[in-house]
Amino acid sequence: MGGISDAQVEWAIVNRLKAMLDDPPRTTFNVTQTFALFSSVLLWSKNRAWVAGRRPALGPDADEADNRAHKARKALGRAIITAEPWRLSTIDPQIAVLGSEPDQVPGGARINSDFENMSAEAFFEWLRNAVAHGDARTIRPIHKVSQRSGMPLLAGFRFRFEERYGSTRKLELSLYHDDMRRLGSGLADLFCQSLSGRDRYFEEEAGTARLQEAETAA
Repeated sequence: MGGISDAQVEWAIVNRLKAMLDDPPRTTFNVTQTFALFSSVLLWSKNRAWVAGRRPALGPDADEADNRAHKARKALGRAIITAEPWRLSTIDPQIAVLGSEPDQVPGGARINSDFENMSAEAFFEWLRNAVAHGDARTIRPIHKVSQRSGMPLLAGFRFRFEERYGSTRKLELSLYHDDMRRLGSGLADLFCQSLSGRDRYFEEEAGTARLQEAETAA
């Protein structure tokens, strides 16, 4: 129980990642765990949804999975990343600011203005590149101060990455914990519904429902 068949692997892994985003395993490193799950969903989904290019395969020999993946990409192209249902943050939600953080912006300030009119398709493509090619030169932590202890807490990550390959302009993204959970879960849901043919019964039965994975390798 809990295995993944070859016929389901297109989307079943992403479905399990979504389940962990929606109901996270307990950990001290909750923001880091969310970043790991979100990044995995982003990399897998973007890669698969883009494989057929901008047009679906045509003709009797067309790959149905490619067509389904293409539909997910088309849906992303019709949505704006700061609008429903994605709602990328445009206002900094921080409760307090760490004075030692040179990049920090005060709570309530406008953020992510580079993405206000960007489609979800273009956003996830840019972010996939930023994550896949990211390191300490392009990704920095965002902190807030705990109201209870006064200690710094990891709240999210800030990305500075080129607008497109070879561009001298860099876009800046502040991605908070809630953003990662919401965007990752939404992207996974769109992807899984598209790749499974939107058959909810099949998805529920063959996806994450009542599944158990081995605790240790055989």
